[in-house]
Amino acid sequence: MDNRANQAGGTPTAIDTHSHFLPPSAVGPAEANERWHGIEFSHSASGKIISSVGDRSMEIPWPMPVESFGQRLKTMDAKRVGHHVLSVSPTMYWHTLGEEDGRSFSRAVNDDLAATVAQWPERYSGLGYLSLQDPAGSVKELERIMALPGIKGAMVCTHVNGTDWDEPSLFPILEAAAKLGAVVYFHPGRGRADSWMKKYHLRNLIGNPLETTVALASLIFSGVFDKLPELKTCFSHAGGYGVLGVGRFDHGQEVRPEASGIAGLPSDYVRRIWVDTITHSERTLRYIVDAVGADRVVLGSDYPADMGEPNPVDFVEACESLTADEKNAILVGNAAKLFSIKAAVS
Repeated sequence: MDNRANQAGGTPTAIDTHSHFLPPSAVGPAEANERWHGIEFSHSASGKIISSVGDRSMEIPWPMPVESFGQRLKTMDAKRVGHHVLSVSPTMYWHTLGEEDGRSFSRAVNDDLAATVAQWPERYSGLGYLSLQDPAGSVKELERIMALPGIKGAMVCTHVNGTDWDEPSLFPILEAAAKLGAVVYFHPGRGRADSWMKKYHLRNLIGNPLETTVALASLIFSGVFDKLPELKTCFSHAGGYGVLGVGRFDHGQEVRPEASGIAGLPSDYVRRIWVDTITHSERTLRYIVDAVGADRVVLGSDYPADMGEPNPVDFVEACESLTADEKNAILVGNAAKLFSIKAAVS
């Protein structure tokens, strides 16, 4: 199947829901090693940008010089992707910023995002950044950005300085998202296993899916999905181990009092979420589709991270265990519906 093949009336092009960007207004300060909304910039020995707050630093994965959004369109075309749902790089998740810097940082990121989407509305839409350490400010910012054309919700870290999403202080953010129809897309960042998974890149190979799993489990077992049945959630990296291990969640719900108290089985709730395709395995993707439903899986690449899927359309199209209808839904239809995107046509 070629989802860009010339057919009568044209064919909608693929929608990549998981792709990152560096705010254009940060590029100048980053290149000059300047301070920006409380963030210190420097460069690694390889020349890549490092962002730092306090004693914590993260290398931003972009090749240098930073690709412009106009140049990015050519990359997307080469990968047969018609639309990117943009979100700020998780290396820029700085929930340790003070309230003033946090609010100005999130506003700057989201204003850059909105300007990009406005310039190329057929090719880009956006998921905003929220300064989650400030829940009240996050609610106000979510209300602001959801009034901007092309902004579809927010991508959020799987935890906030070690606090999981079952914490009552974070509930107003989810409640506001449900009321606004905003998609909340969960992405690992500042992994809590970084301190002890120091070899073999395990902090990412294991730690990132672990973070996503904890976020999903926290929402399920705390009853958030019961309280907010209209909440739209999507989980990066195919839900981590949460969907793969949902049978263990079901068993725990049945035999452990700590895991009881929700209306259904955990496997019922995973059919109410969306997940992306980043599995690096056809067998895993087939299982994910069966577990959550073919209408709940959306294309993702994690562009431009090296641990992402470099050619997401090719990956899905090469999965012989998926039907043509499932492939079309994953490549275009599900994301178009979830994010209210009018897919470009080739």
